[in-house]
Amino acid sequence: MPGHGQGPTLGRDGSPDQGASKTHLAARAAGARGQCLRQQVPLGNGPGWRVSSTGASLVAGRQSHPGRACPPSPGAPLHRGDVPGRRVHAGGPRPGLSPAGHPAARLAIAGHLGPGGLPLRPPDVRRDVPAHPHADGPRRTDGLLEGLTAGANDYVAKPYDDAELLARVRTLVRIRQQAEALRMREEWLSTTLHSIGDAVIATDSTGCITFLNPVAVAVTGWTWEEVRNQPLTSIFRIINEYTRLPVENPVERVLREGHVVGLANHTLLIRKDGSEVPIDDSAAPIRDSKGTLTGVVLVFRDISDKKLAEAERSLALSDARTAREFAERSLQETREANAALGASEERFALAFRATQDAIWDWNLVTNTVSWNPGISSLFGYNSQEIGSDASWRIERIHPDDRQRVIQGIQSVIGSPHGQNWYAEYRYLRSDGTHAFVKDRAFVVRDTGRNAVRMVGAMQDATHQRRSIEALREREELFRGLLDATAEGIWGMDAEGHCIFANPACLSLLGYSTVQEILGHDIHALTRHTRADGTPCTPETCGISIALTSGQHVGMDNELLSRKDGQRLHVRYQANPLRKDNQVVGAVVSFEDISSRKSVEKERERLSREAEKLHQRTQALLVAETTARREAEKAREFEQHLAGIVSHDLRNPLSVILMSTQVLMRQEELEGRTLKSIARIQNNAELATRMVRDLLDFTQARLGGGLPIQPRPLDAHALVRQVAEEVGMNAPEREILITAEGNGEGEWDPDRITQLMTNLVTNALKYSPAATPVLVKTRGEQDTLLLEVHNEGAPIPLEAQTLLFQPLQRATSQWDKQGRSIGLGLYIVENIARAHGGSVAMESTAVGGTTFRVRLPRTRPLTPPGPA
Repeated sequence: MPGHGQGPTLGRDGSPDQGASKTHLAARAAGARGQCLRQQVPLGNGPGWRVSSTGASLVAGRQSHPGRACPPSPGAPLHRGDVPGRRVHAGGPRPGLSPAGHPAARLAIAGHLGPGGLPLRPPDVRRDVPAHPHADGPRRTDGLLEGLTAGANDYVAKPYDDAELLARVRTLVRIRQQAEALRMREEWLSTTLHSIGDAVIATDSTGCITFLNPVAVAVTGWTWEEVRNQPLTSIFRIINEYTRLPVENPVERVLREGHVVGLANHTLLIRKDGSEVPIDDSAAPIRDSKGTLTGVVLVFRDISDKKLAEAERSLALSDARTAREFAERSLQETREANAALGASEERFALAFRATQDAIWDWNLVTNTVSWNPGISSLFGYNSQEIGSDASWRIERIHPDDRQRVIQGIQSVIGSPHGQNWYAEYRYLRSDGTHAFVKDRAFVVRDTGRNAVRMVGAMQDATHQRRSIEALREREELFRGLLDATAEGIWGMDAEGHCIFANPACLSLLGYSTVQEILGHDIHALTRHTRADGTPCTPETCGISIALTSGQHVGMDNELLSRKDGQRLHVRYQANPLRKDNQVVGAVVSFEDISSRKSVEKERERLSREAEKLHQRTQALLVAETTARREAEKAREFEQHLAGIVSHDLRNPLSVILMSTQVLMRQEELEGRTLKSIARIQNNAELATRMVRDLLDFTQARLGGGLPIQPRPLDAHALVRQVAEEVGMNAPEREILITAEGNGEGEWDPDRITQLMTNLVTNALKYSPAATPVLVKTRGEQDTLLLEVHNEGAPIPLEAQTLLFQPLQRATSQWDKQGRSIGLGLYIVENIARAHGGSVAMESTAVGGTTFRVRLPRTRPLTPPGPA
């Protein structure tokens, strides 16, 4: 076709040449007439125009044919959606340009063509469309500019001005590029805020949340859907770590003051689930181009891990100058940290070698453990015995403690925030014994919060444990003594407040539990007063004096009030408690003397009554003394009379007995005379015995007991002889004599004869005539038993108690006839006592009356006194 390969071209200054102008004018004229014109307008060897009735189309290709598109030139084409375009209709059909795709057009759109039509920068990529400049230096650019949006329509409707077209295209491309750059900037900022390690929350000017990044979600526990457009104060609750008081929200302060605000140290954030996280944050105002505050951005972080916080701080630095300053500061801090680390490592090394504790360093990655010399000094292991893996240490933990220790270690290591570990357990020494140890350890973690190391120190607390146990035992003993004592005891501090009380104290004061009085002012609680009710002031109260002076104080009678109001008379002792030569309290012990006071009152009453009784008794005593004197005189007279009678009668009786014996030997006397002489002899013998009894009585009462002259004899034979002789005076009575065992011993034969004579005579006197009298002797191991038994009426009980008293008689009937004076049993008892023996009597209506005399076989060295 004519003109193929020749068309409007752009010079280096960007202005079209004359050929191009003509061609474009023709195109515009054809478009104005509404005709369908398809003409190839070459620019060098490049593509041309395709103009239709609906507009002008820029086709990429070497040749245009009516009714079909020209094939594209090498390179990726531009698509309709890749560049903005619009069709403008003004008053009917109007020609327009539609994008068809061409490398040269893309260069214009991407802004790579300068004013002279040459590329200004190398190829680049906008979105997913590659742009390739095609320039061959001095040759004309192979391609056409594609008209965009309203600019292309304006180009067709107006006279062609390639400079204006180029300016419009550049303007539209610039706008598109700015919009795209703004979008990409927003995406980059959003990505940055979502990727940053700090938690970021943005609010509007009212404090309502407009942005929440994932870190903020993780730290606070709230999701974006839950907090969108909600007040920040509803989710961002912060308190002081130590005072537990709420901390002012930094966003509110920024909205109020308009400048950057940072949180104070020791701030805790309360998460949604109620847990607490230590944070470090700052809030800054968001202002528009006019400086108006439109919102607040809050940046905060979890500072549980200081190293992570430092790492994240570096990521938050975007300004170059700030980065340089931070780098310089970080370098200085690194140097200082390295120096401090070196010093710390040196101190650690020195402590590792010098400490008495067994320090262990467990590498959790390699499972190896290193020890300091303390493992040898504390537990006796040498270097060959010490294992390098963790199992060696674990195996030496006491089996009863091992599982508990392992679980504790695993719990700390497994928790992302686990840091400190402590346990007390028994650890095996090299000699087979176990030491009680206290073990403390610290977990070292990497930036991913993974436990990589665990360093601990084992302290031998065996002696400390024993001391604590001994102290506990002493405390329990002391507590037991306090609980067991009957006295009330309470302790008080220097201000007079009760610090302990024993059960007796609670019981005496009427309280059920010690909690009722602990911490109370004991003086006010007991309403301490004098015995007369006068209040005890600090100057006069003995307990207060003990606290102030530090001296022991005791009071005998003061009043304390029970819980129920009852008043107690008490006696108390107050002893000060000292610590470092300072009085820090007192211990008060007291006892209830209320009953003693009642007894004292009763004693005073009885004393008055006793005084009256004493006066009456004195009168009776005078009378009794007079009567006693009279009785004593009567007794003395009786004894004197008995002595006179016994001595004065003895000689005549001896003459009478001698005379009767002489007369009884004469053969010429008749029977009546012999009977009379025998009667005289019997009465004389009776009188002789009575005189002898009187002499024995007098000697026993005045001379310290009856004298005896023991010698070896056979008691069986002596008793039989006495019983037969007594029986001769009562031939009508039956006397049964038995003997058992060994009857030999040392006794006074005359006194034994006197004793048995009295007992057998009494048995014959006080028993019925038809009943026998039993006489029995029985030798035992060291004693001799003499028994005399008779039947008949028993001795009255009232007479039994007086039976062995002098001048006492069991009955009066026979005694009056026989003229007994009541000294027989008295003398029997004294004879038995003189031999070191005893006399017992048993008398019943069924068994009769039995007298038992028990004599030792030998006489004691010191005979007892008179009965």
